[in-house]
Amino acid sequence: MKALLDRLGYVPVKAVWELTLKCNLNCRHCGSRAGKARDVEMPTSRGIKLCNELADLGCKRITLGGGEPTLHPDWPLYAATLIARGLKVNMTTNGLHFDRELAMKIKTIGLESICFSVDGLEETHEYIRRVPGHFKKLLENFQICREIKLPFVVITTLNQRNVSELDELQKLFESEGVASWQLQLGNPTGNMCEHTELVIPPEDLVTLVPRIAELREKSVHPKIYIGDNIGYYGAPESKLREQKSLVPFWSGCKAGCRVIGIESNGNIKGCLSLPSAMNGEDRFIEGNIMNTPLAEIWNKPGAFAYNRDFKVSDLGGECRTCDYAEICRGGCFWTAFAHTHGERDNPYCYQRQCLKQGIDPSTGCATCTLCGAAPASEA
Repeated sequence: MKALLDRLGYVPVKAVWELTLKCNLNCRHCGSRAGKARDVEMPTSRGIKLCNELADLGCKRITLGGGEPTLHPDWPLYAATLIARGLKVNMTTNGLHFDRELAMKIKTIGLESICFSVDGLEETHEYIRRVPGHFKKLLENFQICREIKLPFVVITTLNQRNVSELDELQKLFESEGVASWQLQLGNPTGNMCEHTELVIPPEDLVTLVPRIAELREKSVHPKIYIGDNIGYYGAPESKLREQKSLVPFWSGCKAGCRVIGIESNGNIKGCLSLPSAMNGEDRFIEGNIMNTPLAEIWNKPGAFAYNRDFKVSDLGGECRTCDYAEICRGGCFWTAFAHTHGERDNPYCYQRQCLKQGIDPSTGCATCTLCGAAPASEA
């Protein structure tokens, strides 16, 4: 798969831009420890230049995030500049101060959609977000979007408290007119390091992944998408991945190959989720656009080496000996790092957990008494 990426060329087709680390919430699962703005954040002139640099490099789609991006005064200017250059733009917000005026501005500028973070049903969501009444506020935001015909989508970070609520959430989002819904696993980084009781244990994947695949298959509205840290391989795989994608199965982390992350202070990473200064890390920072042009950072020899220069020997443990090692490259790099801190041996793999529990990942069958075959652990 890396050979295919090499032939396609390294183009940051998708970008996620942290406009500011400032946030008006303090969520239990926040990986970036958002709250206070960084000591130095990008000035307007550099932000406009970045918009044009991304377009020049071939970026097609960008998510404006944070912190809380609507707290940054230049977000309308940046969004308009990016759209004028042909990029599809959306924005992720906690929705705390969302109102009709803000919704009309988003629609007028031409964002593709607005994304609200919803972490479960009311009690669960407000436990995660720590703001009473926030769930009701989100439903009011949905109504505003419907009334002005602004497309709106939802993202949910899966944790121990909300996995039992997925079916009810799907019905709620269908009735509310949510266009699409992204699911991703919560990782023990940032604030979630202090709330590890929320982290879903890897052995639960044997039931959770098929449940998500089934839910995704049956849900027409909203259309369900999954984050890169859910999978991999086995029977559910064909129901998890987009059939119109380059290949209809997990084909490895795209950080630094087809994806780029931008911090509000100008730091460039392959994926915005990868830890940096707020978590005492600097190994994933490839450069800073405050003193170096983006194209120079992106095209620098040796940049994003964890993916561009990948070798199977870079993997550790069971990932290194897996039949899919060369294609998978250890799954989501952020998840692997969060749980192994550099060993690159990702326990959050559906196939691995099935085999550990004597389940054939290609069938989901534990005992196979009907077909007469041996259990997966004995085959």
